[in-house]
Amino acid sequence: MSLPLVLENQGLQQIIQVPINEFPLYLPMPIFPPPGILVGTSLSLPLSADVNFIHVAGPSFEEVSLRYGGCFVGSQLSFYPGYFARTIAKIAYCAAVYTLGIAPFKGSPIRRVILGEDLSIGHWVGAWTGDPANEAKGLHAMQVRMEDSNVHVILRLFAQFNTPEYHVVLQPTAGYFIQPKKFPWR
Repeated sequence: MSLPLVLENQGLQQIIQVPINEFPLYLPMPIFPPPGILVGTSLSLPLSADVNFIHVAGPSFEEVSLRYGGCFVGSQLSFYPGYFARTIAKIAYCAAVYTLGIAPFKGSPIRRVILGEDLSIGHWVGAWTGDPANEAKGLHAMQVRMEDSNVHVILRLFAQFNTPEYHVVLQPTAGYFIQPKKFPWR
């Protein structure tokens, strides 16, 4: 069994079949700016993202390049940052509902964002910029916090690969009060 790999040499691109045990396996992880609500950016700005490729298994791209004689070795990746961010928002929303129940979030704007009815995903979802909140071990890790009348979820997917942490801000329904002293922190 083999997998396709893009090999480029002197401007010519070809796709070669590489045996599974020789295939470089990378985990692409989007890198977002912080949530716009925290840094004061406009609701209408499109969500931008870079991608960090984390080497997980097999030879590196550089090793494959030497073996097959290419100047560039890689695999094709096409993704829309908004879809990934909406997935992050949905995971965070589920964690917050699990922690506090559905009542505080029935009117939260994040629901429309998750459903794709509101395109301001970058206002609510972005990079965690504080000290690491979740250890880089285990499959996934997250924390639910309460600050400034908003619920904040900091999550790390595929934590054991030292992936970036994401920050989702959930506004409770207007008029709903959450008592921080009774709030679970983990």
